[in-house]
Amino acid sequence: MEPTDQNNRETREGGQPDEPVAKTTAPVAGAGKAEPPKTSPKPVASERKSGRGLGMLALLVALAALGLSAWHWYQTQAFMAEQVAVDAQLERLAELQQHNEQVLASRLEGLPQAADWQRSERLLADLQRSQQALSQRLETLQGDARADWKLAEAEFLLRLASLRLLATQDVASARELLTAVDAILQSQPDSGVFAVREQLAGYQAQLDALPVLDRPGLFLRLSALRDQVGRLVALPVPVFDPDEVTVEDEYEDRLARRDRWERVLMRLERYVRVDFQRGKVITPLLDEAEMQRVQRTLQLTLELAQWAALRGESQVYRNSLERADAILQQFFELDNPQVRAMQGQLAGLIDVPVGIEPPDLAPLQQGLAAYIQSRRSLPTGNAEAD
Repeated sequence: MEPTDQNNRETREGGQPDEPVAKTTAPVAGAGKAEPPKTSPKPVASERKSGRGLGMLALLVALAALGLSAWHWYQTQAFMAEQVAVDAQLERLAELQQHNEQVLASRLEGLPQAADWQRSERLLADLQRSQQALSQRLETLQGDARADWKLAEAEFLLRLASLRLLATQDVASARELLTAVDAILQSQPDSGVFAVREQLAGYQAQLDALPVLDRPGLFLRLSALRDQVGRLVALPVPVFDPDEVTVEDEYEDRLARRDRWERVLMRLERYVRVDFQRGKVITPLLDEAEMQRVQRTLQLTLELAQWAALRGESQVYRNSLERADAILQQFFELDNPQVRAMQGQLAGLIDVPVGIEPPDLAPLQQGLAAYIQSRRSLPTGNAEAD
């Protein structure tokens, strides 16, 4: 009989298992040798294995219980720490709320009461009414301040335009200034400005008819010509040959070859001279020093033309350029390209206007001043009538 689990339980309960009965097999007839009898194994090893399994199970249960206890302790400690942090935060919030309440209470103590607010509103309303009355009174006495400032600006621009025309004859600047004055007068809603704008339109038409002067440009062009004088080619100075027959020798030779009547005529030539080329310009023969003086004279003539252009003296400017052209024709080589180029530039500059007769803007200034005075006197008359 083999051991089973029931037999093991009976053994743990204190019972004794039945002794195993050895089974013998009867010898089979006809067998050669008789086999030895087989005995059943002992149940000691099975009992040991079952006891070891129970111990391992108990150990696992104990370890699980220990882990569960540790996890429960950790959760408890974490919850307690979180509870402490929440309590501290609640305490800080309570202190902050208390501080804010104190600050708000202190601010509320400084605010006026309802009666004080009503008194302040009444005073503010009275102050606003007084300010409006003063503003109306000030506008009545002074008129439209912005319009007065604009008219004062127009008067100043008109005076500046007159100064530009009289001092420097700057037509372009005067046109721009008069255009600005017209724009200011155009913004005035008063019908009395029509007469002033009519005068202004007449002066603008006169300025449009005047040429625009470029005096700085003329000054610079004449300065460039003056610097080129030193590079001009003068007339060649003749070189006298000592072996050449002089005029006196030629005269004696002619006198010896003539008859008596021709001799008388040749002697009379010393006292009476008949010139059949009277209108021809006789070019003098100049040495180097005299030629330098001629160049200096030409430079001074061009400088005089420069200052006449800046001052607006048309006659002096024209005479200076004509004198410079005459010096070129008399003392310099006209076939030289530089001399011809300078002559061409002088011929082009001699017709350039350097002076104009600008219109007098005094009547326009008087008209604008009368209009401004009429605007200022109008509010005063209305105030006196009130």
